[in-house]
Amino acid sequence: MWRTLLALLLLVGVGWGLWWFASGRSLRQGDDARRLEHAVRHVLSRVGAEHASLFWETSRDGLPTLVVHVTPEGRFSARRLALELEAALHNLGGELKELPVLEAGGYGRAGFRGVLGKAQLRLVVLQEAVATPAPKRVVNKGEPGKLAIVLDDAGYSEAVVASVSLLPLPVAVAVLPNAPASAAVAAALRVQGRELLLHMPMEPESNGEADPGEDALLVGLGPEQVRTRLEKALAVVGPVAGVNNHMGSRATSNRELMEHFMRALSGRGLYFLDSRTTPATVAATVAREAGIRTLRRDVFLDAVEDEGAVRSALATAASLARSKGQAVAIGHVHPLTLRVLQEELPRLSDVMLVKPSALAH
Repeated sequence: MWRTLLALLLLVGVGWGLWWFASGRSLRQGDDARRLEHAVRHVLSRVGAEHASLFWETSRDGLPTLVVHVTPEGRFSARRLALELEAALHNLGGELKELPVLEAGGYGRAGFRGVLGKAQLRLVVLQEAVATPAPKRVVNKGEPGKLAIVLDDAGYSEAVVASVSLLPLPVAVAVLPNAPASAAVAAALRVQGRELLLHMPMEPESNGEADPGEDALLVGLGPEQVRTRLEKALAVVGPVAGVNNHMGSRATSNRELMEHFMRALSGRGLYFLDSRTTPATVAATVAREAGIRTLRRDVFLDAVEDEGAVRSALATAASLARSKGQAVAIGHVHPLTLRVLQEELPRLSDVMLVKPSALAH
């Protein structure tokens, strides 16, 4: 009898200890999360970004993560934000690190990852607000939402071909015409039966910070110069189904240049995907006026190089596909993005992957 009682007491003690440990960890995480959010909100108000979007999510390792999306207004300085945020976290015993910006053509401005105790921060400065799913509507009862995914910036290395081959066939790839291995990469992807796009280099807002490369479309070029550069690019990449812009935040907002470009593009049977690297883009509008089948990017999967950000963006793209009936997501042939897609695409529910050409109209 006494042995049974002792075993029962031991079980109660172990259970109480586990509860105490879990409760203490939860309280510590909660306290760190409150301190982190208070510090971030204070910094945002100081730098004129108090209207930023903030929400909490749980990371894959179970830690609370504060996600912040900043859309610049007025005389906003990403540099000042970084300095003030770094100082604020340092004073609380935390740290801040800058994230590489993968979409540097105008949309992605800056990214940061921070840690404060048991709470994490992921802050991204974007040129426009992140798309949010609308209330779900019934497009066709029982029919899944359609999601098209395009991976940009192929052409630098043939090694990417093997990684892309592990993704579902509807995932399309946009190949640069001015990269070292453009022709070889395009040919190898074509053997897979992969839908290809010409990733046409275009001038960004700040050519000094982000260089689109040789033979990019620049504001001020005449119609024949534009046609020559397009035809040269198509000759390098080979047969494609469509075209989208590489960078181009300045180029796609210039109506005259876009009119020259769409006139050169029309009549070739190709669609145009507006990557929307700037909210001021007129590319899709001008393409439709020229009778070109068109679609627009809804979500950037990897504006910054961060696994949590890529997973979250893919979830947003899938939600948009379900709520709107269709969505277009753009990422890059970056190892991190490819790995996340390999893991997450088989898990998507109520979403059907389609080629971008299936959504162009």
